[in-house]
Amino acid sequence: MKNTLILLALVLIFRQSVQAQVYPASNFTMVSNINPETGTNGSGSKYSGCWGWYQPGLNKEYAIACSQSGTYWVDVTNPATPSVCAYKVGAHNGAIWREVKTFQNYCYVASDDGGTNRFQIFDMQYLPDSVQKVYDSQAIFKRGHALWVDGNRLYVSSVTYSNNLFSSLNVYSLANPANPVLLRRLDQDYSFINHAHDVFARNDTVYASCGYDGLYVFRLTTSNTFSIITSLTSYPFSGYNHSSALTPNGQTLVFLDEVPAGLPVKVADVSNLSNIQVLSTINQYSNTTPHNPFIVNNQYCFVSAYQDGLQLYDISNPNAPFLAGYFDTYPLAGGNNNTWPNGATYKGQWGAYPYFPSKNIFALDQTNGIFMLSTHLYSNAAQGPNVGFTSPSVICAGSTINFTNTTTGGTSYTWTFSGGSPATSTLSNPVVNYANPGVFNVILTAGNSSAQSTYASTLSVNQISSNATFTHATCNACNNASIKVIPAGGTAPYTYTWLPTGGSASMATNLFPACYTSIITDALGCSSSKTLCVSHTTGIESYTLGENYFSVYPNPAHNSLQVITQLSDFDFSLFNALGEEVFRGHSNSPEQNMDVSELSRGMYFIELQKDGLQQRKKILLE
Repeated sequence: MKNTLILLALVLIFRQSVQAQVYPASNFTMVSNINPETGTNGSGSKYSGCWGWYQPGLNKEYAIACSQSGTYWVDVTNPATPSVCAYKVGAHNGAIWREVKTFQNYCYVASDDGGTNRFQIFDMQYLPDSVQKVYDSQAIFKRGHALWVDGNRLYVSSVTYSNNLFSSLNVYSLANPANPVLLRRLDQDYSFINHAHDVFARNDTVYASCGYDGLYVFRLTTSNTFSIITSLTSYPFSGYNHSSALTPNGQTLVFLDEVPAGLPVKVADVSNLSNIQVLSTINQYSNTTPHNPFIVNNQYCFVSAYQDGLQLYDISNPNAPFLAGYFDTYPLAGGNNNTWPNGATYKGQWGAYPYFPSKNIFALDQTNGIFMLSTHLYSNAAQGPNVGFTSPSVICAGSTINFTNTTTGGTSYTWTFSGGSPATSTLSNPVVNYANPGVFNVILTAGNSSAQSTYASTLSVNQISSNATFTHATCNACNNASIKVIPAGGTAPYTYTWLPTGGSASMATNLFPACYTSIITDALGCSSSKTLCVSHTTGIESYTLGENYFSVYPNPAHNSLQVITQLSDFDFSLFNALGEEVFRGHSNSPEQNMDVSELSRGMYFIELQKDGLQQRKKILLE
């Protein structure tokens, strides 16, 4: 009782501490959040894997949260008031990896951390009062990286035994749930598989995510041997193949690559296992790193995505999946505040459990703890519209684009376009102009008689800018000048056009002193033009004005000019290349500074006047 009171007190403290945080979301509602773990592991995190369990006899739902110190069982039957009802210390304190799965009333917990470690089994039949530990030993294995239960079989990935020998993947019989019995090791049949990081198994088919070796599909035969069906080792945005999930109809597989960061979700057609086809890829942000997928029906796949929290993808059309909603459990970093700090790539949400009969969703964040969420897109309540739209992801500044509304079940629409004109619309398929560059949010809220749904996306508006370097001609009639432009913004590769001459490379060569137009076009067709001028090298020269002279520094100039003369009283003017006077002044000093930072870049002439005489000098502003 004393320990229970302490746990309840900690829950209240941490529930109060998170109330001030704001969690960006679309089509999700936070029902509650508690954070009972007080310690952190070596990477500064509190939690890792999670799962859930439904207790039919009492009609209760439990969130099971693995922490750095052990395992928590939380009664979430009333998701608004979750309560910690049991806790068991882990075999290894300070764990980075701890994973959990359930079968009947048994809970299996494994960790892949070094040091003292053991496989643990708990009997949950006594909940909500307590759980009983029924196994805590290295006899079956010492370490395991991931667990999966299908039927009465337990799959354990990357197994390390008490003698430190390693097995890529083991499958155990749960005929006696408190005492799993080894049926087969994958390396008995396929020793070339270095390791399996995680598996998804249904009936006799096993989808094994084998890290950099790719995705392998095996059949577990009636004689309990593995037989390879196919493999997928080359596909778009491939990396470290981490985890997968299959739709109930067995037609679509969603799989994820964890390393390097920022690899998108893959959606594949597996209706013909001899010819797996990756149909599409998708990611909320270009830097989002998806971690674990959870498919609940043939339409929706939840994805835990570290810094960007929990995402919900509509995969009903596997050729064109789209983001239907999200809840960011880790607002400190990620796409919702456009902050991607070094060392935080794999912080945030580790896993989720969307399989409760209530359709409430449990998501576990490594830092911020246990979240109970809901979404009308996946609920037992009346359904709102299935909202979505398509548009280019990148356009050129000044472009006008059509947004195509793909919403089903909607009767009214409200659009918001940051950076666009118009800024709002109630049309089904609006047309919007984007004059200025930037990354802008596009939000569509669709409604019907039952509810409203919101879908948000981002649009990048590109504008090309450039810097230039100059090599001036050695004389006024020499054609040995050159200009090199260096583009910024836009999307590579770039093409170059010079007018009236100069070629088609980034550097225009063989130029006479004159002004030239540089046109840069990027891969999207966005273009930018700029007039650039070259002169001949003049250095510091003297010019006769009666018996006097003047010099100009520097030439070419950037923001200021300095005129030096033997005259102490003179007038001066600045003319552009068209002969128009753009500046006039008078000086009572032999040294005169001129601010030219506000003038357009190009060729100019400076003229000094004294007693009816004048002298001009050509200068270049760049």
